[in-house]
Amino acid sequence: MSDFRLPRTALLADAVLLLVTLLAAAGWLFSKQVLLAMPPLLFMGLRFTLSGGVLLALARWQGAVLSADGLRRCARGGSVLGIAMMFWICGLNLSSNLGVAAFISSMGVVLAPFVARLLLAAPLSRAAWGAMALAGLGMACMSLRGDGSVHHADWLLLASALGLATYLVVNSRDMARLPVLPATALQQLAAAVWCLAGSVLLESWQAVSLQHSWGWLAASVLLATCLRFVLQGWGQGRMPVAHSAFILLLEPVWTALLAAWWFGTGFVPQQWLGAALVLSALLLSRRKPPHPASLQSPAPCGKTGQ
Repeated sequence: MSDFRLPRTALLADAVLLLVTLLAAAGWLFSKQVLLAMPPLLFMGLRFTLSGGVLLALARWQGAVLSADGLRRCARGGSVLGIAMMFWICGLNLSSNLGVAAFISSMGVVLAPFVARLLLAAPLSRAAWGAMALAGLGMACMSLRGDGSVHHADWLLLASALGLATYLVVNSRDMARLPVLPATALQQLAAAVWCLAGSVLLESWQAVSLQHSWGWLAASVLLATCLRFVLQGWGQGRMPVAHSAFILLLEPVWTALLAAWWFGTGFVPQQWLGAALVLSALLLSRRKPPHPASLQSPAPCGKTGQ
């Protein structure tokens, strides 16, 4: 009987992560709509506060608890997530093309091996260096303007990709053995503290109005955050990081398609080439190394947090 359980579980985990990529792509659209009604850091602070509160209530209902060491790990991962998301939402707020933004943000997967090398002394493969070269060329094709400059939004999104790569590495080391619900809830609440603190210091709340955007905010909290993070944590906990990241790289593809459908935005030929190079970099970075790395099973959030 046990011979048949693993394939069925693996197939279900694949389907769950495929759904996660669709929810994450929809989260870009939800977020862009909410940004019409409130400042970006305030939005992320509210989003993580509400979603973290919902998940924490579910965790308490299930009786899940964390040790003092687990709490410290959640605070550390949540802080990294919060800082990364501050860069991400500010970049998204300035970006005029969700597809380009999504492909730049997805480079966190390519950057993760280099962060792992820095933090964990993990070995770097030739594939990682090749992926970095392809991603760099792709970034140039997607972002460079006629005068050779790069838009501020793209720099912010690249910074968020570096932050999310760090988050992936920290989660892979710290969170794999913690229960999904309370760990995800506490990480999101920790991220909310950073976002709200940034909003208090940097933003004005006078023009905030959710009269026409509360539905988008609810979808962002319940679908693109609560449901997505829990499903992603469950799915990633049942497969190696290389396999899960391979599925998750579909997120920028879905995002570009949704943006083309909803906003009517597309790519010029140079940006299509850039998207192809970034996608090739993501595929190359997911090649199984000859010597398995130490990163095996990251917990909840993966590479973005949209």
